[in-house]
Amino acid sequence: MTGTFATAARGKPKAELAYDFLREAVITMKLPPDSTLAEKELCAQLDISRTPLREAVLRLAQEGLLTVVPGGGTYVSKISLRGVLQGHLVRSSIEFRIVRLAARAYTPDYDRDFELLLYLQADANRRGDYDRALQVDTDFHRLMCRVAGFPDIWQIVHNATGQLDRVRYRAFDKTGLTQEIEVEHRALYDALKSNDGDRAHALLRKHLDDISHVIDFMKSSAPEVLLQEDDLDLEGLLIPLP
Repeated sequence: MTGTFATAARGKPKAELAYDFLREAVITMKLPPDSTLAEKELCAQLDISRTPLREAVLRLAQEGLLTVVPGGGTYVSKISLRGVLQGHLVRSSIEFRIVRLAARAYTPDYDRDFELLLYLQADANRRGDYDRALQVDTDFHRLMCRVAGFPDIWQIVHNATGQLDRVRYRAFDKTGLTQEIEVEHRALYDALKSNDGDRAHALLRKHLDDISHVIDFMKSSAPEVLLQEDDLDLEGLLIPLP
């Protein structure tokens, strides 16, 4: 085991490591939809036994990212737009409240953490490193939860947004989304520093309400990776809530 995965492996449970590795591979489509997991090869690559790998697989199956067929193997699920919208609903419901709490609780002690993330985000965008850009984007929102006083609540968002992250990642290098995120994060940071909860909330609404644009891009650019969901009323569900 080499590289960043080897560094992360120190002191972390093997099932958690396998989960992180597989989830990232699915999100970034290194493991594309409908591809089959080669269990034996993965165990060798990660230097783990089948037990922690299967724990990770079951967890990802619960999130809808993998499909386990008894006696038929495990494969990467197609992208469910219902799952995308569900993740967006969970994320926005939580973060719209969190951002006001974060603005109220913000102190200069957090300046360095935010400035570092903004620097890393700009650097990732400049280099076209979309894997890193996605990770830094996640870290920014996780930090908001910490500032608000609820650091563990991000895990709820994380568990619900696998499908959402897949379409956002796909759109990163095609739509200029990473540059928009960089600008919007900077504005959010300024509002938090000013303890301006109303402005921070309005900025976050704009930041998160680009979901219809991302879904339209996905439908037009890669319809073959989407799950067929004939009963899904996208137009009705994409109407912004007040």
